[in-house]
Amino acid sequence: VMDDDGSRLRSGEPLGDIAPLVEQFSPDAVLINCSRPEAIPAALKVIATLGRPFGAYANGFTGITQDFLKDAPTVDALEQRHDLGPNEYAGYAMGWVEQGATIVGGCCEVGPDHIEVLAGRLRSAGHQIV
Repeated sequence: VMDDDGSRLRSGEPLGDIAPLVEQFSPDAVLINCSRPEAIPAALKVIATLGRPFGAYANGFTGITQDFLKDAPTVDALEQRHDLGPNEYAGYAMGWVEQGATIVGGCCEVGPDHIEVLAGRLRSAGHQIV
């Protein structure tokens, strides 16, 4: 989803427009991935209404611009955030769980240290990790 508006796809369409596709193809879950953690809560509000398990795997980039998307780029053209350590990331992800997400993890620039802290926080909160 867009970095500044988690309710819209990067191509500009409302995220809610995926509802007919979810109905048609009946996926086991609906996930938001490779988006800034700050954009995830708005996206989860939308996908929570689709009648499927849902969750998110955010990235650790400073942002993905429309200019970046034009040139078939690779992630090495993006800048890693320095304000998104394991504890900060786990804080975001635990907020997603509070919103009802049952699948959480990490995408680009979110590494094993982030996931280790997140797993610990999930276990401490009584969640089962499968």
